[in-house]
Amino acid sequence: MYRLTERRLAKAEPILQEYRAKLHTEGAINAHGFEMELRQCWGIGYQELKSIIEDLSKIDDYVFLAAYYMEHSSAPGVVMEFKRSLARLYGIDHFDASDRKAKREAFWQRMES
Repeated sequence: MYRLTERRLAKAEPILQEYRAKLHTEGAINAHGFEMELRQCWGIGYQELKSIIEDLSKIDDYVFLAAYYMEHSSAPGVVMEFKRSLARLYGIDHFDASDRKAKREAFWQRMES
C-alpha cells in the first residue's frame, strides 16, 4: 500500500495547490486531469493513487480536494475503496446510511464557509 509521504506531498504541492484553488473558486475540478497529473508526478498507477488520496483526505488543506476526487473519479459512482473514507468525512457510519445525502451536503457547505 502506498502512503502520502512528506516527499510526495512536497513534490505534488504545485498540483495540489492549483486544483485546490480551482475547486474553491469554480466548485469543481477535472478529476481525471487531477489524477493523471498526480500519477505522472509520482510515477504511480491508479491503484496506488487510491491509498494516497485517502491519506490526503486527512490533511485539512486538502480534505475537500480529496473528497471531490473520491466522489468524481469513477462513473457512474464512488468506487468501493473510497466509500469508507467518504463516510468518515461525511460523519456517517457507512456509505449507504440513510442520512448520507444530508450529511454530504453539510460536509460540502463547510467548504463554502
